[in-house]
Amino acid sequence: METIQLRHTNDMHSHFGPWPKIKRFLLKETPKNGTVFRFDIGDAIDRLHPLTDATLGKANIEIMNEAKYTAATIGNNEGLVMPHEELDHLYDKADFDVILANMKVKDDGSQPKWAKPYKVYESDAGTKIAVIGMTAPYQETYQLLGWLPEDPEDVLDKYLAEMRHKADLVVLLSHLGLPTDRELAEKYNIDFILGAHTHHVLPEGELKNGTWLAAAGRYGEYVGEVTIELDDQHKVQSVVAKAHKTDDLPAELLDDEAISMINQAGIDKESTEMVTTYEPAISKEEQGPDCLKALQDFYNLPVAICSTGLFLTDLPAGPKSKYTFLKDMPHTIQPMLLTLSGKDLKAWMAEYQDKKDKLLTQRIKGSGFRGDIFGKLLMTGLKYDESNQLTYMNEVVQDDKDYQIATLDHYRWLDFFTMLDEAPAKISLDVFLREMMADYYQKLEEEAIAPIA
Repeated sequence: METIQLRHTNDMHSHFGPWPKIKRFLLKETPKNGTVFRFDIGDAIDRLHPLTDATLGKANIEIMNEAKYTAATIGNNEGLVMPHEELDHLYDKADFDVILANMKVKDDGSQPKWAKPYKVYESDAGTKIAVIGMTAPYQETYQLLGWLPEDPEDVLDKYLAEMRHKADLVVLLSHLGLPTDRELAEKYNIDFILGAHTHHVLPEGELKNGTWLAAAGRYGEYVGEVTIELDDQHKVQSVVAKAHKTDDLPAELLDDEAISMINQAGIDKESTEMVTTYEPAISKEEQGPDCLKALQDFYNLPVAICSTGLFLTDLPAGPKSKYTFLKDMPHTIQPMLLTLSGKDLKAWMAEYQDKKDKLLTQRIKGSGFRGDIFGKLLMTGLKYDESNQLTYMNEVVQDDKDYQIATLDHYRWLDFFTMLDEAPAKISLDVFLREMMADYYQKLEEEAIAPIA
């Protein structure tokens, strides 16, 4: 008999507070006659944290190396928030394998050089475990970044028989979400699915159609463990899956100091990097109108839309650091050039008018937004005339004419405005809202000090 343990984390999102406890759990004693494999199921990084933002995730990889992970797959925070070139080098110093089967390089359809589609590992007693990884296939956005995501079922159809031939057990590292995990368990002969993406917790796992599902929530609130007992012929005799609550794990004297050092390292790095020498203080209320001007400038377009809930703090007088802007706009929101028919543009404005009182204080979570409320929609170049007709640069909007608006992808990913879901849009994936704003203020500073010809 032998024991195999799969210890796993997911959706840490750069929440380093629980890390000392989690690292000790991952590295705890190996069971007698046992082998331990350690996996992360994606979204380990999050540019909400200054250390992640300052190092573009590379510091996270160094920290993960401490826990001796066997392998990891990526989540959308690695895949969508990192520029293509940066993702290509995120794992340069990783001491673990990156397993990712459903994302290829768009230009030539090749496997990313930093990832394997699957890998077969072997326990100390000779049990072979084939591990495959997949991430949520956001078709539109990944292709804009130069990646080609593939459907999970197409990938399993391609690799599963081959994996089953090579191994005694098949494990899927799934950053696909619980509904998809359950669907795959119904259709495919997979032994274990370690899940992520939807931040779900399966306290004692879930057995579905012969497949064990396990998941450990989000932010390091849990750490997962699947204990498998096998006979000498490598056949499974028993399985125990458990999500351990991190708060219940023992603390040690220097834990707080270790966490503080990680957090302070990020603050120190970003606080010393000045992104604008623009001197005036800027209140939260002033940043909304400034955002409209920044969008107009960014796209060289007279019509722009943003919302007040994006701005969380006042910006102080004097030169302003990268950390100052991160605290104020911690979102992964990006500029977007939107094209709408006049009919859809009028529908958007009418829908907003119906919802504006509710949106003023409505709390929002997810889709790259890291604030509290939606707030008020601000716009320039759009208004209603005396006859209550919508105008674009003082001309009445025509139903069958197309109009361009400089705005933010925030409004496309939220469910508030349905006509934006399929509208033609160009998202500027190489810049965040906070970076666009810092560049705008720096441009104002440079214009103010430029000599008069």
